Amino acid sequence: MTNFFSFDNLTYYFEPGGRSIQVSGAVEPGNVLALQGPSGSGKSTILRILARLLEPAGGEVVFRGQGWLSFPPLTWRRRIHYLPQKPVMFAGTVLDNLWLPFGLAALSDMPKPGRDYLEGLVAAAGLPPSILTQDALTLSGGEMARVALVRALLVEPDVLLLDEPTAFLDEGTERLVQTLLCNWLQEKKERAAILVSHKDEDLQAFPGLRVVNITPSEREG
Repeated sequence: MTNFFSFDNLTYYFEPGGRSIQVSGAVEPGNVLALQGPSGSGKSTILRILARLLEPAGGEVVFRGQGWLSFPPLTWRRRIHYLPQKPVMFAGTVLDNLWLPFGLAALSDMPKPGRDYLEGLVAAAGLPPSILTQDALTLSGGEMARVALVRALLVEPDVLLLDEPTAFLDEGTERLVQTLLCNWLQEKKERAAILVSHKDEDLQAFPGLRVVNITPSEREG
């Protein structure tokens, strides 16, 4: 498997019911890996495991030739960034929420982005510059998803874990987000994404996309 980002025999048991999943995959820099499977098959679970938010029963994840347990959890989550389908916004303006990560110790070495830069980035996601002064808790589902994506891109992860990133978007806005992600992948070497999506348009938007199918099995014994 690749030495950039790979996972081998990643295993998780669901309770109750005894179902389990065991998955292997890899993604190269500049590319996207899609996790596919029926609803409830464990696609989002795999993303949470890769983000070290869930503990697997077995398996190994390797990033740039190093096993994942050699990274402190906070360092890992900065470099391997998880964006859930229903992201969290905090009290305050959208601008406050975009700047929030830069007050964390893990990002103390990164300068806080300027407002002009943020206006350009939210515009690329199909949002007006005026949204920066809006109360973040009043955003619609689609607006919140795009603001959360912008916030994720700002911390410059190496691997982006995306759970249904266009689920709340119409067709036109969906294309803007797909373009934003494609541009992000190409702007800097050694970036990749792992994607869960039920939309064929998402899977067709990324050149060189590879697919891993997830099929749960019944636990024996």
